[in-house]
Amino acid sequence: MNNSLRESYILQLSLFAWEQRKFTDITFLSGEKNKDNLPYESYSVTNENGFVPQNEQFENGGTMATADKRMYYIVSKNSFAYNPARINVGSIGYYDGPENVIVSSLYEVFKTSEDIDDRYLWHWFKSNNFKKLIEQYQEGGVRLYFYYDKLCMCSLPTPSIQEQIKIGRYFDNLDNLITLHQREF
Repeated sequence: MNNSLRESYILQLSLFAWEQRKFTDITFLSGEKNKDNLPYESYSVTNENGFVPQNEQFENGGTMATADKRMYYIVSKNSFAYNPARINVGSIGYYDGPENVIVSSLYEVFKTSEDIDDRYLWHWFKSNNFKKLIEQYQEGGVRLYFYYDKLCMCSLPTPSIQEQIKIGRYFDNLDNLITLHQREF
């Protein structure tokens, strides 16, 4: 969806009595090391498609196809993940698949508390407001990083959980409508 349309809608909605919530209060790290080297499918996170199986992203699955995967993180259903060096270009994913998968140990993997709707948060992550926070808190020299501890320094406006669900569905429907229209052309 067009970011300016998303921004305009969220800005209009945020004029209501929304609470500013810190990420430390609404998220928690959830990635566990694959210490038993279980044969979970390896995934990457892309700008365009979020979570993508490595064998689709790279020929023959890339280097992870045969790598020792004990240091990689297990990602369970309803998790967010991103590479701190690529979040500034929109590389964040939401995983809702039925089976656990793994991602590189470079990723940050987290889930939300029960009072946050994941789809609402997903659309907020795609907003310019989130991009501005990344620019404000990223750190580094040659390459800039936005680690989970920096995310926890941020906050976002949140309405009631019922309103979050409605907003998330609204943007999901709008995104689907835009995708359908783009396919027609």
